[in-house]
This record gives sequence, structure tokens and C-alpha cells, in this order.
Amino acid sequence: MLLKKKKDYKFKENGRFNVDISIKMAALKDPFSVVPPADEMIVFLRQHIGTEAEMLVNVGDSVKYGQKIGEIPKGILGAPIHSPVNGKIIELSKKFHPVSGEKETAVTIETMNEEQEPFFEPLNPDEEPSEVLLERVRESGIVGLGGASFPTHIKLSPSQKISHLIINAKESDPNIACDCRLMIEKPRAIISGINIMAKILDVKDITVATRTQEGETPEFEALLKEHNIKLERMPPNYSIGSEKLLVKEILGKEIPSGKFPTDVGILVHNVATAYAVDDAIENGNPLISRGLTYYSTDLGGKNLWVRMGTPVEHVLNFLGESPSKFNRIVLGSILMGSTIANPSYPILKATSAVTGFTDKESDPYRNPLPCIRCGYCNTVCPVYIYPQLIMEAEKKNDVDRLRKLHVEDCIECGLCSYVCPSRIRFTRYLTNGKNLVKNQEF
Repeated sequence: MLLKKKKDYKFKENGRFNVDISIKMAALKDPFSVVPPADEMIVFLRQHIGTEAEMLVNVGDSVKYGQKIGEIPKGILGAPIHSPVNGKIIELSKKFHPVSGEKETAVTIETMNEEQEPFFEPLNPDEEPSEVLLERVRESGIVGLGGASFPTHIKLSPSQKISHLIINAKESDPNIACDCRLMIEKPRAIISGINIMAKILDVKDITVATRTQEGETPEFEALLKEHNIKLERMPPNYSIGSEKLLVKEILGKEIPSGKFPTDVGILVHNVATAYAVDDAIENGNPLISRGLTYYSTDLGGKNLWVRMGTPVEHVLNFLGESPSKFNRIVLGSILMGSTIANPSYPILKATSAVTGFTDKESDPYRNPLPCIRCGYCNTVCPVYIYPQLIMEAEKKNDVDRLRKLHVEDCIECGLCSYVCPSRIRFTRYLTNGKNLVKNQEF
């Protein structure tokens, strides 16, 4: 039963302000609708953190649903890329990437039909050794689906011994409900995926962290008890969805600056990633489709199952929305997502949401005012860094200063931008600052 009290439609944050999550709560009621593939699918060869995949196809080649079209050599950070349809390669070109904003390699595939015969042979996770399961995860191109898109097979191969596996089902973003919906519609597959990851890691201590209240996902909760997996209900707070803060909230362990949960023996995976692992192992499907949440003020929240490479305009047409009515479209969370230049951009592995804004909902950061040094951004920062000082250092390209201000600890939550009375998009400066430090290290 869904919560109905108005107070439950808010996330309470530092600095005594709220984040409205009414969009999420409304979308939670909407079952997944399957979006058919577009006539032409645009598949980028980098849909993950790391190196662009090496192209395995040429113009004129025929490809099958699930066939590998981009490979990452073993030992290199990245994940293979697969065809989302049975079709024909009609173009290999450089296109502007929805996330990086740079021109990157994309494969355009003409769709021949909508068939979805699994490309790999299904595996029995109880009978196969961990090494075989891990290799299937790699071959399937699975990445973290919570937003970071870190290759899952690398994350499941830590150099340190893992004592605790945390499954992040918090889904903090105010406009995204697809993870919660997945727990309602695919609970058994998620549990299976969790157990497969636990087998690969040889870990017994497992916790699922969720924002949902008792009774919202009854079958999922019952299966957790059946499999002796702990369930932790998180406070109504947006920023705790970050893995470092989640670890602190659940286990009381502080992740040192510049370190990761694995450095203290903990691994965090998204709940949708667990589902993708099960789908690859038990059904033989590489990662070529995912759930996402669409929102516009006219249509409200809708949960969709979409193949990667589907142009956003095709998704809009499927919903009966005219692409021309929007002057701004965001891929991902309202607070963390990126605005795309036009609706021809495709869905990626990490695309958890699509939100359309009309002329009446203009970009609040389009005409920022000068910083008044009110300090509100510092007050709300969940990792206790100083966005305003980091912005000044980034403008001067002062890498030493950025290091001293610990810009690398930024989780890019967007709260500093959200509360700024001058409507400064601090997140842009923080992200650029992190990149400046990273680039100098290499």
C-alpha cells in the first residue's frame, strides 16, 4: 500500500530544507511499458566508465540481437557493447555523446525485426563455478545501473577480501521510480542476481538498503527473509543514496577521503544491476535494455523498458508526446542528469530517467547572478566540502587548491546548485574540478 500522507512526499536534507518526491511517488504506481525498438538504433561504443570499446563490425554487416559489436580487451577498464536488435549496420560515425558532450564513436543499426532470442546459452548459477559466472558478467557488458556505470565484472573482482555486500535500492532521486518498480515486478530475479554476486564474491553478509516502507514491496521483502538477506530502511533523505554515505549509515564505517568502500571490505551494487546479472546468467541476455522513468508535467511519471540505443524522440513518440513541445530534455535525475541538445540522442546503459521541460519550465540556471557568499551550499553539502571555494579554484585552474579542498570527495548530488539563491550551477564547477585533478594525476 502506497503512503498517502503529504509529509511522506518529502526528503529532509541538511540545512532544514526539503526535496519534493511527489513525482516519484506517483510514478511508483505505473507498471513498466515495453518500448519497441526504433527503425534506426544509435549505439555508442562507450556506455561505461573507462575506455571506448573496440569496434567489431563494419558498414553492411548483419547483426543479431545481443551480438557483441564492441570489445574491451581484458585488463582494460570498460565493458563490451552489444546490438540491441536484429539488424544491419548502416553507419559508423562520430556523434556527440549525451554524457561527455564530446564526439565519440557510434554505430547506427537499421532494425530488421523486434525478436529477442537470447544470444548466450543460459547458465545454472548453482552448478557453475564463480569464474564462469564472472566471465558471463563481463561478456554481457554489465555496468552499474545506479548512474556511475562502472563495469560490474571489475567491481566483482576486488583485490581486497569483501566481508559485506550492500545492495543499493534506496533510489534517492526525486523523479525516478524504476528501481522501486523493478522490486515490485521482478523480485525473484533480483534476489537471484544478489545471490549470484554473493557467490562470486564469496560473501555471506548481505544487506539491502531501501527507501520503501513496509508493504510497498511485499513479495520482495518476503523473499529477502527467505534468503536470509537483511533489509535496512533508510531515512527519508536524498543524499544518503551515495554509496559512501550508505556505508556510513548502515555499518557506521567512514570511507576515508580518496578511498572506496572496497578499501574497508565493503562492496555496494545497485538493485537494477543485480537484476541484470540474473538476466545474463539465467536467461542469456547481455545488457541491452533497462528500466527508466519518464516524466513531463502533462503526462506525469511513466516507467518504461527501453533498449539501449533508442533515440529519445522515439520514446517520446511512443508515449504520444511531441518532441518539439520541449525546450529542454534531461537524461537522468533532475538533480544529477545532463541536458541534451536535441531528442535525437539515444538511451545509454546508465540512463535511468528522461524528463521533458516545456517553455514554461525554463532552465533555472540559464541566467545566474553573482555569488553572494551566503554559505548555503556549504551548509547542505552531505560530504562537508565547500562548493563556493571549489568554484573559485576551478575558475583559476588551481589544481593544488582543488586538492586541498578535497574536490574528489564530491558525489555530484546537485544539492549545492539546488539551494543556491543566485541560481549558480555549482555542480558543473565541481565536476570540472574533479576532472582537472584527475587529468593532472595522469
